[in-house]
Amino acid sequence: MRTPAAAEDDTAAGGTAMPSEAHPSFRMPLFPRFTPARRRPGLEELEQRCASRLAALLSDAYDSREELEVFLEHRTSLWNLLTYADARADRIELVCAWIDVLFSIDDVFAQASPARIRQLGIHELPSVLDGRAPAVESAFTRAFTQLRDQTRSLAPEPVWQRYARTLHEFLQACHAERDLVQDLAALDLATYEKYRSSSIGECCFPLLEFGLGIDLSPRLEELPGLRRLNMLVARHWIGVNDVFSYRKELYSGDTMNEIQLALAANGGDLQAAVDRIAATVHRAETEFDHLATELRAGAAGHDGDLRAYLAALETMIAGNLEWSYLTPRYNGRGHTWNGLRDATVILTPDRTLYLPHEHVPAPATERPAHSRPATAKAIPEPARAPRR
Repeated sequence: MRTPAAAEDDTAAGGTAMPSEAHPSFRMPLFPRFTPARRRPGLEELEQRCASRLAALLSDAYDSREELEVFLEHRTSLWNLLTYADARADRIELVCAWIDVLFSIDDVFAQASPARIRQLGIHELPSVLDGRAPAVESAFTRAFTQLRDQTRSLAPEPVWQRYARTLHEFLQACHAERDLVQDLAALDLATYEKYRSSSIGECCFPLLEFGLGIDLSPRLEELPGLRRLNMLVARHWIGVNDVFSYRKELYSGDTMNEIQLALAANGGDLQAAVDRIAATVHRAETEFDHLATELRAGAAGHDGDLRAYLAALETMIAGNLEWSYLTPRYNGRGHTWNGLRDATVILTPDRTLYLPHEHVPAPATERPAHSRPATAKAIPEPARAPRR
């Protein structure tokens, strides 16, 4: 990983030359973390092994090997390894496989035609979760069948049932979001949060219990604060992901981004939109810290499984943030993060550039037409693309 000091004066992250023409830019908020992102021993080898398993599971879901390779470059397995850093060694690869497949499904809903979605058997996945044979066989139905059988043989039944329910909700939310982007005027923040919490977060928490080898079903029933903590982690992810993924969505078509809602409300001030989202993330952090402290101090805090879960939630927050700086999914193909956190980011069509503030070029008064995305205005309007 390159350090800021190693960057040449005329280059930015990943060795990309600084742009000579203006692109949208903002000062990246500083997102505090409860703990540094944790990297388990052998992470690089494990990431390669998870990516190889993903390629084998989903090779038939892509039209070409090149298309599959583009998806693998997003390093979704690294997201799993950083956010589920506390998962047991004998379960982490199964956890990775689940979330990697969900990343791919998310892309299908964002990019594919209705006919292609049916061809891939996405509509059959609820049946697979319920233990029924799918009417259509595809890479996704085979993957879900394999992962379902492996997980059910290991997970306590209450954990599996909660996980399966949230996977149903994930699929429903993906369908709903696809419809919502057709009528953006009807999309408000409450509706957005409702569907994004399902399409991004909720299924990750029963899977965390599975990864840790615990069952918190009784605790979730008796401790509303614990359920609230899951929601706060998901809300944290939504805000962070929407800030980091905005470049990708700006140039490739995704309107399901909280920045878009903020821009519509504030008249197009990108920095103000980013700052509003950052403030929401900070409020989530503050409430999370308060609730976690209360739970640890109470009678339930003597429960070793609960304490392990609370620590793992903090790791999930840190891991998601770390991955957001690193992933080419958000930052562009060939991206190598230069280590800058307190940075101004410039959103070019090919790459997110992380620059020291003193090196940021003055914005041009008018952007050349050829540099704009197809739907851009003075502040470009995002279009539709994968979210995570």
